[in-house]
Amino acid sequence: MDDMSQYREYMKQALELARKGAGWVNPNPLVGAVVMRDGEVLAAGYHDCYRGPHAERMAFDYADAHGIDMCGATVIDTLEPCCHVGSQPACTDLILAHGISRVVVGSIDPNPVVAGKGLRILEEAGVKVVRDVMRSECDAINRHFFHYITTGMPYIVDSRRRVGESDAEYAVRRRELYATYAAVLAGTESDVSDESFAHFDGPVQSVGADEVVIGRHKPLLLKTSTLAGADPDEWLHELGKCKIDSLIVERDEAFERLSTACQKD
Repeated sequence: MDDMSQYREYMKQALELARKGAGWVNPNPLVGAVVMRDGEVLAAGYHDCYRGPHAERMAFDYADAHGIDMCGATVIDTLEPCCHVGSQPACTDLILAHGISRVVVGSIDPNPVVAGKGLRILEEAGVKVVRDVMRSECDAINRHFFHYITTGMPYIVDSRRRVGESDAEYAVRRRELYATYAAVLAGTESDVSDESFAHFDGPVQSVGADEVVIGRHKPLLLKTSTLAGADPDEWLHELGKCKIDSLIVERDEAFERLSTACQKD
């Protein structure tokens, strides 16, 4: 197996790991990482919760705890490693500290504080960087994050019943959306059980970052009345300020108003 074929095989594993964070990491991106050397996986990790360890750190922590030497290894990363210190240390620092010789990346992080800078730091330190391995697949899992981080507005999905969709098909699709999206805009007659939502009764503008706990597989419920009389663009930006990166819209009128201001599915 040549190098690129091997990278793709491990990137598939990293993507499967990344998807485990769906519904738990918003508004952060889904990320998976596999560390390998000579055809052997040394460690792996994924971003599993908001403000929790990044994928690379999870993998390195495992290696450190088990006495695994990672010098000369290759990191297969679905997303460009971060290079800034926030709630977690910079992953570029961890990569360099562990003697990694090569980093294989799927997506470039569009976050302005990263945006290619992480890879430049690694290359300048002598790490070989391989870009764009399975990029379309890696980009696809983070369409919410990419839109949110570049526009400041949530990514919208249309959850209205599709033509020809059976009750069972509609229920499955809706359940999957509710498990991964941050909020849902529904009418008072929504037929989804009350326990499916994380409740909030005040105006959108008063939702603070500490009040909205994203990533518990329960979307925040927003009534369509909160949109009445509001400018759609401004309303969506207010949601973005509250770290709501993705929004399910169930009502015809609301979807038509909001879809003109935001990317949608």
